[in-house]
Amino acid sequence: MNQGRIWCVVNPTVGLPLFLGSVAATSLIVHACVLTHVDWFGGYWEGGKKAVSMNVEPAAATKSNAAFTMTVAPQNATATAPASFVITVTPNAAVAAPAETVRTASNE
Repeated sequence: MNQGRIWCVVNPTVGLPLFLGSVAATSLIVHACVLTHVDWFGGYWEGGKKAVSMNVEPAAATKSNAAFTMTVAPQNATATAPASFVITVTPNAAVAAPAETVRTASNE
């Protein structure tokens, strides 16, 4: 233990409960702040689920020199499966990496 000499200054019967108590108090304060500042937690405790809008249009990358085109399309939710998205990545014409990003044995 690299800080073992602290117990020569602070008695362990005082230091350990003080340390563990401060960790527990900090944890409770952080959790209380998070739970009081989010809007979905009350509905979660009541068994409800916040509605998620699925009005999303497919999107595609608009960069003209991109090496890949990425399309994101929503899938319809069913009674047994939750809503999901299909992401399709299509390679464009072969694009060489810029010279400064290529690692060789001579520049490592």
